[in-house]
This record gives sequence, structure tokens and C-alpha cells, in this order.
Amino acid sequence: MRSPVGEGKKRLLEALFDEFGENGPSPNLSMRQVAERLGVHHTLLTYHFGSRPGLLRAVLSEARRRDNLVIAATGNELGFAALCRAIWDFYSDPAHEDRTHAFFHLVGLAVYERDAFQELVVDIDDLAHLLEAAALRDGATATDARRQSIIATACLRGLLLQRLLTPTAEVDAAAERFITSLAAFEGGSHTSSTTVTYGPTGQ
Repeated sequence: MRSPVGEGKKRLLEALFDEFGENGPSPNLSMRQVAERLGVHHTLLTYHFGSRPGLLRAVLSEARRRDNLVIAATGNELGFAALCRAIWDFYSDPAHEDRTHAFFHLVGLAVYERDAFQELVVDIDDLAHLLEAAALRDGATATDARRQSIIATACLRGLLLQRLLTPTAEVDAAAERFITSLAAFEGGSHTSSTTVTYGPTGQ
């Protein structure tokens, strides 16, 4: 058992990443089991994170912050479609599957306890902001860039969830078709694309 880490939340997060990797502890582990692996008393984890979902939320938020830094660094000059592909390639990598499981586990909890998971709800908007910036680089208006980022984020997350539920080649093919359609869209005008993307209601 490792020697106790400091009582600071930041140091505990660092210890969690050192011990469990970027995917964090399995949702099946209790707070006591996680504490034993870290060499601290479980009440210390409860003090800083409140509960097992709270601990997972903190780990996932930090992991996503690191992920977004990587994606932003590689996609700083990418167009909208190319950035969508980079995001899909990153999160569909089997190495990140546990983290994706944890993400949807917590998102499900957030649907029922939004106030308790407000920090997570705010954090997951970072990906949409990256996509919004890419759409602006492609020449989209501010309104269209925001809408495009929301649609793409929702589609990519939906595809990732489908991939967890039914990991078939068809899901990967569907993701490829979606991303390819975005690349084709980039060749046209943003004015005409609004109708194609959002439909006659403009929503």
C-alpha cells in the first residue's frame, strides 16, 4: 500500500490518476476499496468528493480536461469535419472505452440529479466550444457555428453510446458516413447548409 497522499483534492486526483490511470477507478469499486488502493482513509475521499459518483465525476472532469487539451493541440487549425474525425478517432479508441463507460454512467445520473452534477454538465460543453471554433474558422456565422457544434456533439456522443451498446462495424460505418457528410458540406456555402442541417423549422 502506498504512503498516504496529502489531503488536498488536487493531490488526491493526481494519486487517483497515478493508481488507476486516465480512466480512473472502476465504477464497481467502493470508496473504501479506492481508499485502500491509495493508502488513505475512506473518509478523506468522502470529505473531498462526497460520494462514489462525485469521485468519478471529478476524475472524469479532469480526464476530459486533459483530453480536450490534446484534441485542441492537434486540432487547433483543423476544419469542422476534420476535428469531428479527430474527436471520433480519439474516443472510439478501445484504450478509452472504460472512460466512455464512466462518462455515460455519470451523464445518466446527471439527467436525474442535474444540480448535483452541474460541474460535469458545464465541463462537457468544452467539446462543443472546440467544434464551434472550428466552424467559425470554416466561415460559419456565429449562430450557425453554435448550432453545428451542438448537432455534431450530440451525433458523436450518440454514436459512441450506440457503439457501447452494439459494438458492430455498422456503427463505425455510420460514424464514417456522418463525418464524410460534414466534409461534403464544407464544400458548399454555409447559407444553403442551414436548411439542409436544421430543416425547414430552422431548429
